[in-house]
Amino acid sequence: MIQLRSITKKYKNNYALRNVNLDILSGEFVFVVGASGAGKSTLMKLLYKEETPSSGTVMIGGINIANLPSDKVPNLRRCMGIVFQDYKLLQNQSVYDNVAYVIRTLGISTKEINARVLGALKVVGLSDKIKAKPTELSGGEQQRVSIARAIVNGPPLLIADEPTGNLDPKNSMEVMQILDQINQRGITVIVSTHDSAMVDYFRKRVITLENGEVVRDIQAGTYEQQ
Repeated sequence: MIQLRSITKKYKNNYALRNVNLDILSGEFVFVVGASGAGKSTLMKLLYKEETPSSGTVMIGGINIANLPSDKVPNLRRCMGIVFQDYKLLQNQSVYDNVAYVIRTLGISTKEINARVLGALKVVGLSDKIKAKPTELSGGEQQRVSIARAIVNGPPLLIADEPTGNLDPKNSMEVMQILDQINQRGITVIVSTHDSAMVDYFRKRVITLENGEVVRDIQAGTYEQQ
């Protein structure tokens, strides 16, 4: 599904990524780990075209998105779900409307929108919160809304950039379990994180970055595994 070849990202005199080569297969669950500044967020941003590499190719589904024109980026992002650390919810909208927001522009019927939204909220365990506003929810619940929004269009790929960064251990576990369940439905899941406890618990593929370079890539790995 995803191929990164000779990816380098340079900001003025600093390298965020250096000569990164990766293959991520359809249906995989991958943790991307490393210290702050290791290049995790830059790598994730390259995948959803928030950033463009200084050199190299980012292939998703056979398309080099590194060269994708800006007017094609919305179509790319409709084929993936993106979950952020800070939720990025519409604070004045209900849970239902936050999740429906991304599919209301697709020209599908109200009945279909309703079915998809309720289905996504069921996956994340928030069927009883459809009328609530984000300010009425806990941090964990807000992140679950953002996950529902990310999967409501049935994307083959889910990218989660530090999804538990603002959560306590209990909520972190609940969010990661939901991401694991989504992966079990056949969706490719890529999670950048510094949460070593979650990485060690789930024992998925672990890609470790240091100073912008891939230094470890281990199947069923742990955070500190050599």
